[in-house]
Amino acid sequence: MALIFWGSALTGGEADEAARRGSGLETPVEIQRLKDIAHLIEYGILSVLLARGFTQRTYRLSWRQVLLCIVLATAYGITDELHQLFVPNRYSGMDDVIRNTAGAIVGVAVVFAWSRLRGRETV
Repeated sequence: MALIFWGSALTGGEADEAARRGSGLETPVEIQRLKDIAHLIEYGILSVLLARGFTQRTYRLSWRQVLLCIVLATAYGITDELHQLFVPNRYSGMDDVIRNTAGAIVGVAVVFAWSRLRGRETV
C-alpha cells in the first residue's frame, strides 16, 4: 500500500518520467498504457496479499473473504484517486477506480481458482 501511495504522490511530470525511464517507452499513448497495466498489477498484488492475510492459519479462503478482499482493495483504490486530486498535474478518475477493481478481482480470482484446482481452498 505504501508503494501505491508513493506512486500516486508523484506529480504528473514525475510519474511520466519514471515510466519513461523504467520502460524505455516514449509516446504519451505508450506511457498511458503502461500506467493502465500498472493499475491492474498493483491492485492484483494487493488483493493477493489481503487474501493471504485472511488465511494466516486455516489456509482457507471463503467467498466472503474473496468479496472482502475486492471491497478493501477497491476502497483503497478510491482513496488513492481522492489523494491524487491534491497532487499537481495528476488525473483522478473513475476509469482508474475501475482498473483498480479489475486488478483486485483478477488477483483474488487467480488465488481462489488456483486453490480450487489443487483440490482444496488454500492460499
